[in-house]
Amino acid sequence: MTKDFPTDGKLYHCGTLVYTKSMLAALFAWLLWGDFCYTLMESVTQPIMQLKFKGLGASNTEIGLVLITIPGIIFSVMNPIISFKSDRFRSRLGRRIPFIMATLPFLTLALVALAFGDQISRWLYEYLKSTGVSLVAVTTGTLAVLLVAFTFFNTCFTSMFWYLFRDVVPEKLLARFMSWFRMFAMGSTALYQYVIFPYSGTRATQIFLGAAVLYLIGFGLMCLNVREGQYPPAPPYVGGGTGPIAAVKTYGRECHSHAHYWYVWAGTFIGSVGAGVGVFNLFFLQRTGLNLAQIGRINGTASIVTGILVLGTGWLADKFHPIRVVVAAGILGLVVAPANLIWLYWCPPADAVWRWHFWRTVFEVRQVYFVQFCIAVGLRSPVLALGAVWDPVLLMRIFPGERLGQFCSNNAIWRVGGAIFGASLAGVALDFMGRWVGKDRAYLYIPVWQLLFAIPCFIFLLGLYKSWKRYGGDEAYVAPIPDVLCSEQTAVVAVTPGA
Repeated sequence: MTKDFPTDGKLYHCGTLVYTKSMLAALFAWLLWGDFCYTLMESVTQPIMQLKFKGLGASNTEIGLVLITIPGIIFSVMNPIISFKSDRFRSRLGRRIPFIMATLPFLTLALVALAFGDQISRWLYEYLKSTGVSLVAVTTGTLAVLLVAFTFFNTCFTSMFWYLFRDVVPEKLLARFMSWFRMFAMGSTALYQYVIFPYSGTRATQIFLGAAVLYLIGFGLMCLNVREGQYPPAPPYVGGGTGPIAAVKTYGRECHSHAHYWYVWAGTFIGSVGAGVGVFNLFFLQRTGLNLAQIGRINGTASIVTGILVLGTGWLADKFHPIRVVVAAGILGLVVAPANLIWLYWCPPADAVWRWHFWRTVFEVRQVYFVQFCIAVGLRSPVLALGAVWDPVLLMRIFPGERLGQFCSNNAIWRVGGAIFGASLAGVALDFMGRWVGKDRAYLYIPVWQLLFAIPCFIFLLGLYKSWKRYGGDEAYVAPIPDVLCSEQTAVVAVTPGA
């Protein structure tokens, strides 16, 4: 793991933290181990809940509401509060790890509750059946409530984990570290897709319990072995005020008073509206003729390939800057996006095969599986690897470092807002379209939805690139911040176009 990092024996600094090469290796190992545990834990939740709600007869609109809209609202409310407080929090253990440790047991309990969601539902039904409510309604409501509880504690954790990287990893190694981080995440996802996902419909209890144990022990060890440094005094509120009102005013002004950041917010929102339909992607793949085992193999292979390619994109980001890599991803994405439109015109039976004769051997491959594999692995994986540089590597380079949590949480609000709107609107659109083309065939129009929103998202990305160049570009970029912070920055902001 360390061969791609400097080996010249120098000391590496991140704030007040100082590392030797061996200390860096230990730091990366613990952070990557934490990511492995977390990714496996989080990967199991949505697919299992998708299948459960679908099995209960929930409509697309209801699935979008429960899996995207309600969790998105919770995230939008809690994430900025937690992030803003964390940026300004000071303790002996740092400003991120205390928040992670505080949520660790509660998130574990939420996973255990989801594991026994069906049993809890049946227990509640025995007390409520005299009211005339059905078992399906009780089960749906119970699972929705438990999922909300999981989302609440997961929101507290997720934000702090991402911010921790910027606080403990030396900046000049950040892109390459994040490439390893992405690779491990993809590897974890691949392991889940290959080994666990095919049992999502039959072994949900065991999967949830295993995820809970792995997360509690694995991530707890990471927290005990990663140390934060010392931070300067917390930045003041705008106008020197105190209290909740001053905090809200500071948050809003610092995040939204510069046109430069509006390219980020707009691009994030539009992109998330398009991606919101992804909650139904499992049904799209099933409609084309794939079963769960085939979907798991394709997604797992795509995750491995993307993870390997991400190592290269991390090097590219360090060499050419993340924003150029993301622009390249946008261009390539628009080129390959129409590939999935093929299923609107060509959808062979699931058991249809192609045969190749080589010498005296006949090779057979299922047509649907082969084409989906080529699209996912050959076309989408390079785009995903390049696009992975956007969040968080590019954002860490674009946003003010001392307010990283605050700005990232605001970006998350726009992202979740777009996902909420996109998932809800997509669910309604698919239900409406299903009346005309058939409920199952409506899922084949998902790629059309994604392409329609990819185009304006790319336009805003180009606007961000031009603004980044105006603010200094490669040699002199300084993240624009409000003029209340210091007179030197006031002068920079005042003369910079777009401020």
